[in-house]
Amino acid sequence: MSENLVIIKNLHKIYDPEGANVHALRGINLTVKKGEMLAIMGPSGCGKTTLLNLLGGIDKPTKGTIIIDGVDITRLNDDDVTNFRRDRIGYIFQLFNLLDFLPVVENVALPLLLQGYTINSAYEEAKVVLRQMGLGDRVYHYPNQLSGGQAQRVAIARAIITNPAIILGDEPTGDLDTKTSMDIMNLFRRINIQNKQTLIIVTHSRAIAEQCDRIVHIENGVVSKEEIIRGD
Repeated sequence: MSENLVIIKNLHKIYDPEGANVHALRGINLTVKKGEMLAIMGPSGCGKTTLLNLLGGIDKPTKGTIIIDGVDITRLNDDDVTNFRRDRIGYIFQLFNLLDFLPVVENVALPLLLQGYTINSAYEEAKVVLRQMGLGDRVYHYPNQLSGGQAQRVAIARAIITNPAIILGDEPTGDLDTKTSMDIMNLFRRINIQNKQTLIIVTHSRAIAEQCDRIVHIENGVVSKEEIIRGD
């Protein structure tokens, strides 16, 4: 794990609601190695989700640089950022963000359909990934027919189906009980090892963070400390 997949330099984000400058990030500097599982912790309002949204190209920084897989996403125009996010970033949300009116297989296949896959080929790929998630018998169920753990596995399948360079998780176990949360973290570790994929997870839970390789703590918009949980 010597190659840095993510390089963040002097990252600032200032929001300006009604003329009141809110400094969400105040100069973040951070690198993430290829194949690393990184946890980001900190109190509410410290900038964790803001950082994840900037990494995911959902929002733009006020100042600074974000390089992911050799591409400076801060220099891309809106269309190119959208395409980069579609192809190279998997995003997992706390509340799953599944489309309730689509069956599981179509929820998972959607990123491939956006890439131009045929329906048949996208569905076949989705079924393969769902079987890997232990959901081969839930392919044609709808999200409201799933447990919380099953729904999050569907969200993970959707996030990894394009084989992205990086997977971002915003409190991906925050709505799950303790056992299911650990099951999901074990699944993340399996994906990390088998696919050599990089994961960055925002969490409030120390127990969840300790399942990762490293913990970065953010306070008042800056990195306050780092902890190595597992070495190379």
